[in-house]
Amino acid sequence: MISLSFVALEVHRRGGQERAAAEVLTRLAPVLDLRVIASVCELPEVPHRFERVAAGAGPTVLRTMRFARAASQRAAALGSTLTQSIGAAAREADVITAQFCQAAFTRRFGGLRGGGALRRVWQRAVQAQFVASERRAYGASRLRRVIAVSSGVGRELQEEYGVPASKVTVIPNGVDHAVFRPVDGTNKRLLRMQLGVPRDMMVALFIGGDWERKGLRDAISAIAGLADVMLVVVGAGDQEVMRQHAAKVGAAAQVHFAGMSREPERWYQSADVLLFPSRYEAFSLVTLEAAASGLPIIAHAINGTEDLITPGVNGFLSDYGPDALRVHLTALRDDARRRRVMSDAALESSRRYAWDRIAAEHLAVLREVCA
Repeated sequence: MISLSFVALEVHRRGGQERAAAEVLTRLAPVLDLRVIASVCELPEVPHRFERVAAGAGPTVLRTMRFARAASQRAAALGSTLTQSIGAAAREADVITAQFCQAAFTRRFGGLRGGGALRRVWQRAVQAQFVASERRAYGASRLRRVIAVSSGVGRELQEEYGVPASKVTVIPNGVDHAVFRPVDGTNKRLLRMQLGVPRDMMVALFIGGDWERKGLRDAISAIAGLADVMLVVVGAGDQEVMRQHAAKVGAAAQVHFAGMSREPERWYQSADVLLFPSRYEAFSLVTLEAAASGLPIIAHAINGTEDLITPGVNGFLSDYGPDALRVHLTALRDDARRRRVMSDAALESSRRYAWDRIAAEHLAVLREVCA
């Protein structure tokens, strides 16, 4: 049996990469001797040994640096067959799962996530450290395999860090179809009543945090002036700033801020379309969950969406900017039959991404590396 030390800052069913790790480990734990090295690990009823490493207080960049150093020491002491890390969570590992590429994000957008001048200076400094940490992890001599969650991330790792193509295996993120699934019209109307969403409007859903990077401003601007369209925003962010932006563009009455939710599936099931104009992702779980819930997706051609979306079939790969997004929103608003057809296609396209299949592909890589 393979003994695996799995290193991640946090493992739980909230967030993106944290939830992806939890889903895969839940399915691999019965066939591995699993040790999870993390500051937080929530895997109830899953056979594993939790090796807690405190990240401490302070800014995220300092917490991650301290954690990576301590986690690497703990992994070395455990002496497992393999050490696997989420990105640069460990300073070095045998296998790395790439859920982001900091260098690519920096090159395209400067690593900026919004805010004033002083905040931008700080973000640039932080981003430089994140890139340096990844460069060290991907350049480690012991690295034997990188699992990239999309073909785009695989390309970025080769271009930015010089990772040989022979070391890269693309295994996407997945989705739990027992949780994320469509509902019929009667149940959708009932959900909308329970959630306080109008029954007679087309509901565009935006879900996630890091609102500047994920394009919430453009999403709000895109629905401005579109009669019978409401944007529901699920997640945490600076609501006051976004409310001011909505008022500025004339969309104040069309945006509903729902806050965080422990049952995101209810919001997917109550919506008609996912509006997700993120500037950079590795392979967002949100897009997979939306597809499994039967939502056509309007997004940009970025990592993950270019693998998932067939334009005009299960969604649209939009040009950048509110005007381009609005064209696709209008087309779906004005054609209910097209929405239904694309809904069926979105659900079908999600089938390949079932977590059981994704976990089996992860296990095959671990066994191959050991062999």
